[in-house]
Amino acid sequence: MFAVHLLSFYFSKLQEDQIKKVDRFLYAMRLSDEQLMDISARFHAEMEKGLSSESNATAAVKMLPTHVFSTPDGSEEGEFLALDLGGSKFKVLRVKVSDNGKRSVEMESETYPIPDEVMNGRGTDLFVHVAESLKDFIQRKHINQKRKPLGFTFSFPCGQSKVDEGVLLSWSKNYKARGVVGTNVVESLRHAIDSVGEVDVDVLALVNDTVGTMMTCGYDDQHCEVGVIVGTGTNACYMEEMRHIDLVEGDEGRMCINTEWGAFGDDGALDDFITQFDREIDAASTNPGKQLFEKMVSGMYMGEMVRLILLKMAKEGLLFDGKVSDALRTKGKFHTKHITLIEQYKEGLKNTKDILLELGLSPSEDDCVAVQHVCTIVSFRSANLCAAALAAVLNRVRRSRKLKRLRITVGVDGTVYRMHPQYPKRLHKVVRRLVPECHVRFVLSESGSSKGAAMVTAVAQRRAAQRKEIDDTLALLSLSPENLQQVRDQMRVELERGLRKDSHSTACVKMLPSFVYRTPNGTERGKFLALDLGGTNFRVLVVKIRSGIRKSVRMYNKIYSIPLEIMQGTGEEVRSPTLLPSCISDFLDYMGMKNTRLPLGFTFSFPCRQTGIDKGSLVSWTKGFKATDCEGNDVVDMLREAIKRRNEFDLDIVAVVNDTVGTMMTCAYEDPKCEIGLIAGTGSNVCYMEEMRNIETVEGDEGRMCINTEWGGFGENDCMENIRTRFDREVDEGSLNKGKQRFEKMTSGMYLGEIVRQILIDLTSRGLLFRGRITEPLKTRGIFETKFLSQIESDRLALLQVRSILQHLGLDSTCDDSIIVKEVCGVVSRRAAQLCGAGMAAVVDKIRENRGLSHLQITVGVDGTLYKLHPHFSGILQNTVKTLAPECDVEFVLSEDGSGKGAALITAVALQSWFHQTITHFSTYETLLDIMNRFKIELVNGLGRDTNPTATVKMLPTFVRSIPDGSEKGDFIALDLGGSAFRILRVKVSDEKKQTVQMESQVYDTPEDIIHGSGTQLFDHVAECLGDFIEKQNIKDKKLPVGFTFSFPCAQTKLNESYLLNWTKRFKASGVEGMDVVALLNKAIKKRGVPDIMAVVNDTVGTMMTCGFDDQRCEVGIIIGTGTNACYMEEMRHIDLVEGDEGRMCINTEWGAFGDDGMLEDIRTEFDREIDRGSLNPGKQLFEKMVSGMYMGELVRLILVKMAKEGFLFEGRITPELLTKGTFETKHVSAIEKSKDGLTKAKEILARLGVEPSTDDCIAVQHVCNIVSHRSANLIAATLGGILSRIKDNKGNPRLRTTVGIDGSLYKMHPQYSRRLHKTVRRLVPESDVRFLLSESGSSKGAAMVTAVAYRLADQRQGSSVKKVNRKHCGVS
Repeated sequence: MFAVHLLSFYFSKLQEDQIKKVDRFLYAMRLSDEQLMDISARFHAEMEKGLSSESNATAAVKMLPTHVFSTPDGSEEGEFLALDLGGSKFKVLRVKVSDNGKRSVEMESETYPIPDEVMNGRGTDLFVHVAESLKDFIQRKHINQKRKPLGFTFSFPCGQSKVDEGVLLSWSKNYKARGVVGTNVVESLRHAIDSVGEVDVDVLALVNDTVGTMMTCGYDDQHCEVGVIVGTGTNACYMEEMRHIDLVEGDEGRMCINTEWGAFGDDGALDDFITQFDREIDAASTNPGKQLFEKMVSGMYMGEMVRLILLKMAKEGLLFDGKVSDALRTKGKFHTKHITLIEQYKEGLKNTKDILLELGLSPSEDDCVAVQHVCTIVSFRSANLCAAALAAVLNRVRRSRKLKRLRITVGVDGTVYRMHPQYPKRLHKVVRRLVPECHVRFVLSESGSSKGAAMVTAVAQRRAAQRKEIDDTLALLSLSPENLQQVRDQMRVELERGLRKDSHSTACVKMLPSFVYRTPNGTERGKFLALDLGGTNFRVLVVKIRSGIRKSVRMYNKIYSIPLEIMQGTGEEVRSPTLLPSCISDFLDYMGMKNTRLPLGFTFSFPCRQTGIDKGSLVSWTKGFKATDCEGNDVVDMLREAIKRRNEFDLDIVAVVNDTVGTMMTCAYEDPKCEIGLIAGTGSNVCYMEEMRNIETVEGDEGRMCINTEWGGFGENDCMENIRTRFDREVDEGSLNKGKQRFEKMTSGMYLGEIVRQILIDLTSRGLLFRGRITEPLKTRGIFETKFLSQIESDRLALLQVRSILQHLGLDSTCDDSIIVKEVCGVVSRRAAQLCGAGMAAVVDKIRENRGLSHLQITVGVDGTLYKLHPHFSGILQNTVKTLAPECDVEFVLSEDGSGKGAALITAVALQSWFHQTITHFSTYETLLDIMNRFKIELVNGLGRDTNPTATVKMLPTFVRSIPDGSEKGDFIALDLGGSAFRILRVKVSDEKKQTVQMESQVYDTPEDIIHGSGTQLFDHVAECLGDFIEKQNIKDKKLPVGFTFSFPCAQTKLNESYLLNWTKRFKASGVEGMDVVALLNKAIKKRGVPDIMAVVNDTVGTMMTCGFDDQRCEVGIIIGTGTNACYMEEMRHIDLVEGDEGRMCINTEWGAFGDDGMLEDIRTEFDREIDRGSLNPGKQLFEKMVSGMYMGELVRLILVKMAKEGFLFEGRITPELLTKGTFETKHVSAIEKSKDGLTKAKEILARLGVEPSTDDCIAVQHVCNIVSHRSANLIAATLGGILSRIKDNKGNPRLRTTVGIDGSLYKMHPQYSRRLHKTVRRLVPESDVRFLLSESGSSKGAAMVTAVAYRLADQRQGSSVKKVNRKHCGVS
């Protein structure tokens, strides 16, 4: 027993020694894992080079595209022929593939030899030999003459541009047929078949044996996406992502790549791993320097490798006692099959001895052990090298698909892999060690490359048939240029129908007026609330808009979800205090704004028929809403009612807004050219600025208005039936609003996913998708959301990620399925984008034609998830618009929150428009001309005897018949009563050389109790003051003529007789109205021995006379101060109220009452009405209340209060001082409008009113002052223009040269007033040369001037003797 153990130990020791000896000799062939990883990385780099179009030409690993796009999916069936040419024999097969419940493959084959003279002769002879063999096979097997599809396995390197085309790159495997390299072998085979005749086949596919192996295994295992051959030669193929294959057009899907890895190392990449034996084999081969990797691993060279090693070892005395036989010296005597026998587990050493004896050697036991180990090292190196290259392929597949772990099957064929007892195990083990992230299954190809050719043919035939069916289906959704033109033209027709009154009710595109008349201009400012209801969420926002240098929009919001039972419940639930109002209440609490009343914009993204900016009746629900009792009702009223019932807060709902209009306004805030809004999201809609003259459903022809087209309803009248598909009709049938919103159902995000689902169901039911299995998820409506379209169509998304999305939806897909799904998504979204583009082309072309332009530049503001997130939608839409509207340059700009920000901007614009309309809409030239003409009519009415009693402009004769002519002289007293300050003057006029005027005056106060007391008290007070003045002037004995300026509306019957019509300017002395004020004053002054009043004049007349003294062309007088009035020289022939036709007389217009009869109601504002209501004389002096200094400050105050309440100013804060009447004076308006320190003054004045204004507030207040004062100047200019125009007409001159005398604190003190007035007058009466002359001494001097003129005229009428007496009596020299 001991002897047995000793013998066993000795033998083991002997084996160990022999193995170590071989290991030392062949150490270069033993590769570590690190070396294998290095080789794998090098091979991957070679793959990259081969796939790149830039480096392929120089790449050793050619990575040839095979144009095989898919592995079998199990649905293939039919009868096919296959040819397999790749060795000394070739095979012809008939392959029957069936799918009758259980997949099966039946094969019949014949093998035909290829003589050496054919292999190395002419190429034509080779292909004729193949064709004749094929003919023989068909006849033997009695295959019917019906044209059979044929696959051709051609196991040589070919460049393919199609699956049925292959250009031979080089021969291998001892083939040398002439005239074939560089030619299309499929074409050569077809020619040979034709020449042989009686063979009716259709060569559909050319495949490499490696590809055939993958396809054969792929039929049984659909995870098989790699094929490897390790036999006489070696190669690998695998399914590569198309996006990585530069050599072929297209990025979608996969294609099988024939690596031709046998050439790995031909560029020196393996030089450090090539041994002296590899070099010997290469040098002795028929293709030195080529296929180096193949020479290191394949069965053709493995046996020769072992022979060379044994010969070298024997020569060095390491084997066979140094003896070498002739057979061992002879090339090709040691075959790869010998290695397979030697490495058998049990019989290996015995087989080794037998083989060595056959070679003429006398091996010892040691020699047999050593030779066996040499074979092991050589075959193991082959397996290791194949494993390293295969690991690179597997890692590439895993990384391309972005997987952590890859599950894949490798189909393998080849004699070495099949026959060698250890090779598969070694290969599998090393591969799994090198790529632990891959779960790899190896499947031996049972029928080899022959069956594979049939499989490729079957797949090609299946794909072609499926492709036709799919193409036919998707063609239904493809729109031709003619289709798109028809959509554009029909959309234009429907736009026009919606605008016309006679067709609006039946139009499917409703063209709803939005009552938004302009886009933002950048001056909008303030704080606003916004509500956004348009989907499953309800949003409440506060939006702060700033203008000027710090122009910005800031938003704060909170989102509330709307339950389905509310969306589809009753309107009462929507209106109830438990929903919208409770959300608003929560938000106001959250923001600490419960007690703040801000203007609010309500974005209500459903079709509404608006009758005003804040009035909108719901036309119909969309987007899945079906709440009852809402359609036909005013949504603003419903919201107001709900808020009122809650009784917690108050909101000023200024505007109800469509999201599309909001989108346009948001973009227009940044881009003034933006006049179109587009929503391409859950819904689809467009709005645009239409000319008012085209909108027959709204009154007015001037300007523009935004029209909410509601184009989603396009097609409801069947005008699109020619392009609607059965899939569209399926979607419509399953919708909540069947037959409605047809265009929206073809273009919007709510429905595109559902259209895709309908198409997928159709394709699956026909076996074209998902292996014909319609799963429960696929049957579920709404499962395929539109967001998946955007994700699936992303250029950055690999097909594996598409498969991941589909798997997430419960749809188990192949790569082919993923490609088809992606294609379906693309067709559906492309059609949607094209339809939107066609509709948009109709809109922009309409705008261009509206404006009479040959070319239009315009911007479209866009919002919506479909436009924003879909990778191609925007580009297709824009290109469609460009094609269909070539005369329009259309820019598309993305909107930032059109629903929230847009609602606030619309509210701001609405309030600003309301404000400007309220205050400034009459500032246009046309409006001012209209007012001027109205005033001219009032002048005529006032002058007419019959019309004067009802005229508001009373046109009072003053009996002043002449202006000064320069000859006046004397000493006069003038009284001036027109306000709380009463003035008395002494005026000396002399004409020595140059006429001069000297004046002395004193001002006396008129107490409030006298102003509001009795007439007697008032005139006694005047007489008392006059007596005081005469005493102080020491002129009691001179009896000077007295002129009386009485600045209130009076009817004069003589120069010294004047009846007060009514008090103005806060005067209310009783017993005076209707009385002769001259008589009342004379009665009071007689007590003091003062002469009677010679002339009574209005302050306006006094102003004209004062200025007339300096400029004899002055024939108009105006007062613009605390009050306002005008007078002018009228032709006597036009004054019905006074006898006589000769000469002229000054008329006191009393224009302050202009409009008292309602003539100005269209331009009066709510602020004017509020001022009138709070005045002492409501309904009177309405023109004066719009223009004069007494009311201007108060007008500004009322506007500021309103703006603060609306959130435009002071962040909505209102102080008690600001609410107090009279705290904002007209002098403040003048101070604020100063160009340099106006803003500083504004801040100071507002601070005194308890307000802490921002810079923006000060700018806004200054602008308000500007608008109010400018309005005053414009209105005065219009009425003055009426007077000047009348004077010109009276004189009959083509051009009027005249002077206007002016007085009044507003005109004098306001920094901009005079300039604005002059400019507007000259614009309104361009045919007049008007000089404006400021009255230096006002109406007081004027009274003296009237007296002086009256005295001069009296002199001229009396004889010279009477003159002398009068002069002496009056103290006139």
